[in-house]
Amino acid sequence: MTIEIQVTDDLGQTQTLNGEDGNTLMELLRDESSGVDGVCGGCAACGTCHIVVAEEWHSQLPPPGMDEEILLEALNERTDGSRLSCQIRLAPEMSGMALTIVPAEC
Repeated sequence: MTIEIQVTDDLGQTQTLNGEDGNTLMELLRDESSGVDGVCGGCAACGTCHIVVAEEWHSQLPPPGMDEEILLEALNERTDGSRLSCQIRLAPEMSGMALTIVPAEC
């Protein structure tokens, strides 16, 4: 099943990306847009896949795990909606989700 994600980059340009159920959000963003590097390959170790999820979607996502929380705490640009896209698996109920890519700090 295709999952539509509304992505705004750090320049304010918005595009709709289509991902597949079960893939990580980082993989979609890295492969189909600009601004997400995913340097650590999805291990929650670098922060180069930092995103901010639109407020109305916060409760729709599983809470961050301990590794994700630790890394998010260290980021300067953290907000209430901050997540690491490598730690979010796409699921059908996420279709229509909006997010903003945060420029990498490293």
